[in-house]
Amino acid sequence: MDRYLVIVSRDRPELMQELRSTYGQAEEVEILLDRRQAPRHWTVPGTEAERRAAIRLGVEGQGFVVIPQQPSLAYSF
Repeated sequence: MDRYLVIVSRDRPELMQELRSTYGQAEEVEILLDRRQAPRHWTVPGTEAERRAAIRLGVEGQGFVVIPQQPSLAYSF
């Protein structure tokens, strides 16, 4: 089953409410308020900082960003 993390801008509480009322009961969707305090001003290509910068741009630009989550791997022995 695909899972998604939705991060919503703290400046958009109405969007947070709308998303929670629409997707709040869906087990595969987790909705969080952006908790970051200040953006970082530098990134190195291909790093965690670059990924976070892309998320920040999405949150600031459209008010939210949807991040597909890696499915957990099940091992059988």
